[in-house]
Amino acid sequence: MSAFLAMKHLMPLAPESGASMVCVSSRLGMVGMPNQTLYSAAKGGLIALARGAAIEWAPRGIRVNVVAPGLTMTPIIEASFQRRPDPAAYQRVREESIPLRRLATPSKVADAVLFLACPESSYVTGAVLPVDGGYTAL
Repeated sequence: MSAFLAMKHLMPLAPESGASMVCVSSRLGMVGMPNQTLYSAAKGGLIALARGAAIEWAPRGIRVNVVAPGLTMTPIIEASFQRRPDPAAYQRVREESIPLRRLATPSKVADAVLFLACPESSYVTGAVLPVDGGYTAL
């Protein structure tokens, strides 16, 4: 809901050219996973919202894109690993499901957001950039 409200109330105030909005979704907005149906639906909805807004606001020079992170080593994820009987083994199992064999870091996700927000990506709109170590390429 926050992305919708930001678009509804803030984007009409954006300058006619050069504005950029980057939404953060998830790899699970593009692929299914057991026991994650509602989360996936919400993240997929955010992707659809951003793509629609990208087309709607393109004539004004406003870009809207999405970063879709995979499993990222945040404090919440780290804590969930620590609750396992063998945290290191569980982390290895999770990493083995990712083609690059490692989890993202928050700074790598931030780098992707920064790229989509900056002038170097000025011809990119309506895109979904997976930052997932190749997970969605499987």
